[in-house]
Amino acid sequence: MSDPNAASLFRLRTEYVKRGRLAYLGHLEVLHTLERIVRRAQLPYAVTQGFSPHMRLGVTSALPVGTSSEAEYFDLFLTEYVPAGEALARLTASAPADLAAQRACYLDVRAPALTAEITRAMYRIELTRADGFSFDADEVRALLDGIVGLGEIRYARGKKRKVLDLAGTLVGFTCVDLEGGGIELLLDTRISNEGSLRPEILLAALDRSLTPQVKREGPIVSTGIQDLAAISRYAICRTAQYVEDSDGSLLSPIRTDETPAAPLTVSSVPSL
Repeated sequence: MSDPNAASLFRLRTEYVKRGRLAYLGHLEVLHTLERIVRRAQLPYAVTQGFSPHMRLGVTSALPVGTSSEAEYFDLFLTEYVPAGEALARLTASAPADLAAQRACYLDVRAPALTAEITRAMYRIELTRADGFSFDADEVRALLDGIVGLGEIRYARGKKRKVLDLAGTLVGFTCVDLEGGGIELLLDTRISNEGSLRPEILLAALDRSLTPQVKREGPIVSTGIQDLAAISRYAICRTAQYVEDSDGSLLSPIRTDETPAAPLTVSSVPSL
């Protein structure tokens, strides 16, 4: 698809969604699907060099299985310039609706990788009470204040024992009652090399606080989809991801200027 000896590369950043049934794709499955979408779109993608060449495609931090998103991103290196609007149209036509591209732009190939540049993520969680429970947003807010006050949540992932650092990953939250009878929880979280907040772990801790009478053995287990007692159903969506400026301003990862940045020679392209 591409010539490894091409003289220059262009970096296309694309925003896409992850909805519906495709929210249950794992991270590697999403990556492989994005690669197939790029191939169907017939974009002139660049490949790595070496014994196992693969598409130069960088993505944002992994979403837990079952978590949807309105704002995921990938960076694709191209060997030829394709206008951003045309590239977006090709990607949209080649993708399923639940993984469709929304916006695209070019940026400097020397810019930090997505996982280094994006440091804030917003989540919306809608909760439905299980039969026999009557808690409201005020009670949820008070219990979450207590959980956050502890600073951390201990949980297990596979055979490993881990700690969710709430002090370092949760910037703030709001909680309101919905007209339909559910509860909406909004989270403002921080992403760094030290880790990120896993909303389903926070929900599991909340459920334990709501049901102190239920005996449970062992720590919370990270499975992506939690089996809860007081909450019969929940939906988690990553609603936004931001680049945090030096003054604290939150900026979109998509640049408004679609003019391609100056190309970079293949030999000096930073790895993703």
